[in-house]
Amino acid sequence: MAEALAHGANVNWVNEEDESKTPLIQAVMGGSLIACEFLLQNGADVNQRDIRGRAPLHHATYLGHTGQVCLFLKRGANQHAVDEDGQDPLSIAVQAANADIVTLLRLARMNEEMREAEGPYGHPGDATYLDIFRDFSHMASNNPEKLNRRSLHFHPSYR
Repeated sequence: MAEALAHGANVNWVNEEDESKTPLIQAVMGGSLIACEFLLQNGADVNQRDIRGRAPLHHATYLGHTGQVCLFLKRGANQHAVDEDGQDPLSIAVQAANADIVTLLRLARMNEEMREAEGPYGHPGDATYLDIFRDFSHMASNNPEKLNRRSLHFHPSYR
């Protein structure tokens, strides 16, 4: 991946033969938090969607990749975006009964609402919110297996 980018590959390239998936979406599907971070550090668009309107956050949520969800939220992923089925990441997490991801998404929404209510002179983020995201990030880096909780009986129509 590093070599391809060094030779001028487009980090946001769209694979038309695979539902317009980007390298970042492919990294999500492969389960690699490190590859996702590498792509984001090299300019990958955290909100670029595939042909079904699903961004990396949708895919990470569906697959139960809590560390990736945390990463994308910290990088400014749009958690309000809906896919072609009208699903946003929170509704996907609720249907999958993934408590960790539901918690992260709800905390991120709450923090966003608090910042909007405080206006331009408010604080950059609630300390509790930042602490929780730091803890999830630490766990995702050091014990990623603890965060894998994908429901195998969830949403058969998710392609």
